[in-house]
Amino acid sequence: MKACKRYAAGGFTLIEILVCIAILAMLAVVLLEVRGYINNKKLLNVAQSQIAMLETGMNAYRSDNAGSLPDGEGDEASSHTLYAALYRDKDNNGEPDQESGVTLPPYCNSFAVIKDTKAREELDGIPVIKQQVRTQKGRKKLWVIQDPWGNTYRYRLGFDQDNSKGKPGKGVNPDFDIFSLGGDGKGDGTSNEGDNADNVSNVRSWK
Repeated sequence: MKACKRYAAGGFTLIEILVCIAILAMLAVVLLEVRGYINNKKLLNVAQSQIAMLETGMNAYRSDNAGSLPDGEGDEASSHTLYAALYRDKDNNGEPDQESGVTLPPYCNSFAVIKDTKAREELDGIPVIKQQVRTQKGRKKLWVIQDPWGNTYRYRLGFDQDNSKGKPGKGVNPDFDIFSLGGDGKGDGTSNEGDNADNVSNVRSWK
């Protein structure tokens, strides 16, 4: 009897076990949040680096086209406009076009053109994929440039630029904007101001 009492006295009560489980659960949540923050910070740095490369490519495009830039309104389809301009793929076949039998070099040499989303993490550079996007005429398969979160990079013509229809651009910058919707994929409702108040997670080519 005495041995049984000593054993019972040295054990854990149900409340103590539940408290331990609760503490472990809280620690697990904290670790997951920290891991998510570190991973998102890494993706943020990748996006900032990619946007800088895309911006450099668009400046090269502008230099070769007498200062003119393609039209873009920052919607999902504008990612194809950005891709076609930088990758010189007007025929939309996923490869740079040719001129006099010579393949035209992309304005952004870091592209990794892929068709399988499962393989994108195995490739370096800026992923390009054929994706169904919304256009003014419905939905269409177009090549688009993807950010680290699997969303499309967006392109917007600058506010003092004119497109072929004579309408001014809607960008924040005077030349062009390139931006990602960030990890949450929410849009940017600003126009010509750049405060980006409705989505602080956006990654942009302007401050």
